[in-house]
Amino acid sequence: MKFMMTFHWAPDAQQRAEAIARFQRTGGLPPDGVRLVGRWTRADLGAGFDLLETDDMKKLTEFAYQWSDLMELDIVPVLDDAELGEVLGRVVK
Repeated sequence: MKFMMTFHWAPDAQQRAEAIARFQRTGGLPPDGVRLVGRWTRADLGAGFDLLETDDMKKLTEFAYQWSDLMELDIVPVLDDAELGEVLGRVVK
């Protein structure tokens, strides 16, 4: 399954600096079992988006936990257009 994780950095300058330092140390990579499909960060550095793929919700939760002390996270399951097309082909008459 694919998940869009939206992150919002705290406006607190110290927390943002800690998040940047952690990202520079770790590369912000998820644990084994979660594939980072892509990451986009807003130009103002206030927030961003990770597209993740996994079938292991525990690993996804582990990744969220690694960052939840420094930023607010929202994670939602998503479909790409091809997957949505399959669904709509079955249900729309």
